[in-house]
Amino acid sequence: MSLPIDGSCEAEYADGYIHSETEHDDVSPYTGEHNILNDILEKRPEAEHGPLVRFSTFYKDQRYDVDWNDLPDNARPVRWKRMEADQVGGEITEVRLTKVGFGYQWNDETGANHQEVVEL
Repeated sequence: MSLPIDGSCEAEYADGYIHSETEHDDVSPYTGEHNILNDILEKRPEAEHGPLVRFSTFYKDQRYDVDWNDLPDNARPVRWKRMEADQVGGEITEVRLTKVGFGYQWNDETGANHQEVVEL
């Protein structure tokens, strides 16, 4: 197994299957055109592997987890990345990950959206 890339995410399903951005080079094995986060959001692995039980991201040698078992049925994963780039004469010379947002969101019975997201 490859070391997870900073900011990457993965999902674990009921049968133990792990759907990983790092392992799949962030290309969906289900569609070949979407990324892994889109697979997780669209629940593509669930038909084969059962419900999502853990959603994780990696940042600065740490894994951050959300236990999906006790969340509302309509909970959705959240993961965003903030990047910075250096540019010299119109050419990008370096790109850096500076922050990761990670957590989940859901809608209550009135339709209001709620989020539990931390910035790492």
